[in-house]
Amino acid sequence: MKKNGGFQKGLKDSFKKHPLDYFCINSIFVFFVTIACVFAFVILTRMEGSALQRVIRIGPEFVGTITGFKALPLVVIMFPLIGGPLEAILGRRSENLRDSTVVDNTFISFILILAMYPQVARGSIHYTLGGLFGYGLTFHVDMLSFLMAATAGILWFLVSIYAHDYMGIERHRNRFYLWMSVTFGGILGTVMAGDLLTMFLFFELMTFSSYMLVAHNQSKESILAGDSYIYMGVSGGLCILLGMILLVTHTNTLEFVPLASALQGLGWIKYLITILFVVGFGIKAGMLPLHIWLPKAHPVAPTPASALLSGILIKVGAYGILRIATSIFVPSIEEISSYKDPLWEVSQKLGALIIWIGIITMLVGVFMALQQSNMKKMLAYHSISQMGYIIMGIGVAAYLGYKGAMGFSGSIYHIINHALFKALLFMAVGLVYMRTHELDMYKLGGLWKKLPFTAFVTIIAALGITGMPGFNGFASKSILHHAIIEAYEYGHHSFKYAEILFTIVSAGTVCSFIKLFSYVFLGKCPDKYKDIEGEKGMMDMAMAGLALLIIFIGQSPGYIFNQFIIPAARSLTYDPAFIDKYLVDMNFFNGHDMVGMVWVYLLGIAIFVLGKKYHLFHLHLPTWLSVENMLYKPLYKGVLGISHTVTDRYETAIIKSDVIIYAIVLVTTLALLVRFG
Repeated sequence: MKKNGGFQKGLKDSFKKHPLDYFCINSIFVFFVTIACVFAFVILTRMEGSALQRVIRIGPEFVGTITGFKALPLVVIMFPLIGGPLEAILGRRSENLRDSTVVDNTFISFILILAMYPQVARGSIHYTLGGLFGYGLTFHVDMLSFLMAATAGILWFLVSIYAHDYMGIERHRNRFYLWMSVTFGGILGTVMAGDLLTMFLFFELMTFSSYMLVAHNQSKESILAGDSYIYMGVSGGLCILLGMILLVTHTNTLEFVPLASALQGLGWIKYLITILFVVGFGIKAGMLPLHIWLPKAHPVAPTPASALLSGILIKVGAYGILRIATSIFVPSIEEISSYKDPLWEVSQKLGALIIWIGIITMLVGVFMALQQSNMKKMLAYHSISQMGYIIMGIGVAAYLGYKGAMGFSGSIYHIINHALFKALLFMAVGLVYMRTHELDMYKLGGLWKKLPFTAFVTIIAALGITGMPGFNGFASKSILHHAIIEAYEYGHHSFKYAEILFTIVSAGTVCSFIKLFSYVFLGKCPDKYKDIEGEKGMMDMAMAGLALLIIFIGQSPGYIFNQFIIPAARSLTYDPAFIDKYLVDMNFFNGHDMVGMVWVYLLGIAIFVLGKKYHLFHLHLPTWLSVENMLYKPLYKGVLGISHTVTDRYETAIIKSDVIIYAIVLVTTLALLVRFG
């Protein structure tokens, strides 16, 4: 009741100050049509495969035509790439018309993504666009890529509604929406790529277009953050490109197929290829120590961009690691008989490394989040920490190989869940900033009276990210917890310590959001904020959509898990018997996991009380502890020093030699002209 009342109140307040215009009417209509479509999709996907196909056949003829269209992935990708420039042209005539078109286009994109499901449910969609780059572009949509595309689609749609009001405080809105659409197309192309070349091309398109979102307001801080982002992004792209060259040289393929047998005899080359891919995709994923761009980018980017960057873009980096870890570095199902098969060697070594990178990323991310006063910077560090969970799950999947389905399932489930609650957190913080023009949580307080619905959805998102039973994060965190337990039960005993650190990080996450909510929404409201405006109806509606998804997944965690994630796991090289025993019909609300979360919350509350009492949230860490100071600045100075040495020793000498040669040629020419002229 509180939720509905807050939502209706927000709409009423918005309508009083801003009468319903074309954008509002269009957005409300499309929003409720989307809810109806999602509801219908849930009902249809609960049907058995043959029943679903019968429903499609007896429906309107155009439905069957669309859902059976083989080039549908290309249409899905091209739609935002073509729509972006058209939206920019419309924006010159009317901002309301442009923003309405953006919402409508993202809605159509989302529906087209859902339309791919019947083909994906039957197996996969494979489409090749021949002749391009001498190799062709290949698109392959299986259940894993469908999940990523659908998550991007729903998130883009809701952020498009939210962005209309928020972007009113920003300039260059036409440019923002153009690059927002191009980034969407780049993400869709990356996750639906059928080989490494196609993935690389769209991955780079996504990198360069999203740079424009990071550096959007063109302030000094934005430009510096954009520089860090693009430098790291280009470096990651070069690593992926070199890995591709080495892979195609030694295996003669860039397809996502099991290549463990082909790589087995390559010696150290196979490990170099592995490291290049992990580093290349790990930069985008915010993996330590490659994360330095992320806490710089979020505080300066417009909030809609932050919601998309953290919600889905960094997940594309994790998707890249997950895709290569579950395809290229594994044997085919016909080649192995157990998880101890020698063909799992590369995967197991890769997995052990990734597990510890994930754990360290989780730990450092949550610790740095606790030290922040800037709300967006705190959420940025939490994105790093939550990516650590996902990376750890990918590591377990690779490490356990044939028995790695639990790690795979937890990582992809947490990708979906984190996209929802982190986007909602950024949107809530963005609305607070729009009303107060303040990001320092220590200078706020008591805002729940002014922004009750924002406070309410912040609680929902916080309960999601901290893993409260009944909200979406509980299911994925429980699976990941089971996965790390399996890592030390089936593998090395040292992963027992990783499981302990997992629990500590979870408690630190609880502490962080108690801190955020108490400083922003509780306590006394500063005098200068007592007369601020209330909430915005369209922004509330977008946030309500994400809040509903968080609650729906939390209440029915088995839907996404059974209908999508388990079929995705079955399509990979995982033990079917293991999946049937441990994943099918998993009981998420079991006593052990729920009691475990009670202890996590109690520990989180204790950390908050102690941290506040002993001022542990204001630690002034020495500058030498900074990864940037320890690693990147010395590396930069080293490269610069080498280049200067080369310049001084060789280039200067060459230039002097050239001057002498040119002088001799010139004198000789003049002498000849004088003598024979």
